[in-house]
Amino acid sequence: MRKLLFLSFTIVLALCIPVDSLHAQTSKKEIREILKSMQNEKEIDVSIKFSQAIIHGKSETDFVYIEDISSEEDWINLWENEYKPSLFRDLLGSFNNYMFDYGYKVRFGSFEQSQYQIKLNVSSISENGSVFMSGFIKNRDQEESLYELTVYGRGGTFGSKINLMGDGFKRAGIDLAKQMISVFDRGKVGILY
Repeated sequence: MRKLLFLSFTIVLALCIPVDSLHAQTSKKEIREILKSMQNEKEIDVSIKFSQAIIHGKSETDFVYIEDISSEEDWINLWENEYKPSLFRDLLGSFNNYMFDYGYKVRFGSFEQSQYQIKLNVSSISENGSVFMSGFIKNRDQEESLYELTVYGRGGTFGSKINLMGDGFKRAGIDLAKQMISVFDRGKVGILY
């Protein structure tokens, strides 16, 4: 009786697995098609957050505080109103230029009414300005991400801290563009699906 019950359970389980697997493949295929179709959008919103970043081995708040007390400049004000927006512009500039050079007409920037968005969270910025970010491609109407990215930009060699970071953010924009081209072409970049 025990063998018969085990055999029945095994057969039922074997019959269920292909159905679940087929459902998952359909879902992945639909997501790939959505990702590929994003290239037909006019605008895609891009946002960036620094709040969880480790900058030169310190939290954002500690980094800015140390720079502020070590300098005659008002680093707190400069960081919020000049430096962070400038780094974001560096990223967007290289990102949009690279995409345009490869024939894509979609614009990336602060477009809060667009259907799709890329949310970037800066993870770390090293002393040479190299930057790591996690990225999430989302449909504005849905809570879950369609896709996750890891973005990297190598920093510079010479210059001020902000110039070195600018080099990192420009190169991160190129890295993001290369990954978006892969998303547009194949509906994936190889991380989730």
